[in-house]
Amino acid sequence: MKELAPYFLPVLCTMAFAIVLTILFLRQENKKRRHELRLKESLELMRLRFQAYERLILLMERLKPEALVLREQKRGLTTLQFQTLLLKIIRQEFDHNIAMQLYVDDKTWTRVKAAKEALVKLINTTATGIANNASALELSRQIIEGAGGETILYFNNAIAAIREEMNKLYGK
Repeated sequence: MKELAPYFLPVLCTMAFAIVLTILFLRQENKKRRHELRLKESLELMRLRFQAYERLILLMERLKPEALVLREQKRGLTTLQFQTLLLKIIRQEFDHNIAMQLYVDDKTWTRVKAAKEALVKLINTTATGIANNASALELSRQIIEGAGGETILYFNNAIAAIREEMNKLYGK
């Protein structure tokens, strides 16, 4: 047994050194994998944010009063029917894109909501000044005429906020 003692200590030192090296190597590999995973997730998040910006710009362009009214104009509708149709379409479009608020700043989302609310207000206030059984064309004409001021400003502000946020995060 005494003959093995001089060999036993170097073997133990070598084993301990190998174990320490293996542990350090595995830790480094785990760090590397976590970093790669974070990088992959950040690329996916960036893709989702770009998609959100695109969808919100499209939403704002589709909901601009003149675009909405001209796109949805149907023959034979009364003012009340057309008002109801427009409000339903606005609600559907907005609900379809509501998850995009996860990917944009609160300020930007607030401006998007303000544009939608301004449009709903414009449609409702315009419709109150027209007889319910009047032609939808009259409501369309008055919405387009009334949309020139404050309502369009809401839409332009929302689009500007979306672009500003995107440019701030990702450059121009």
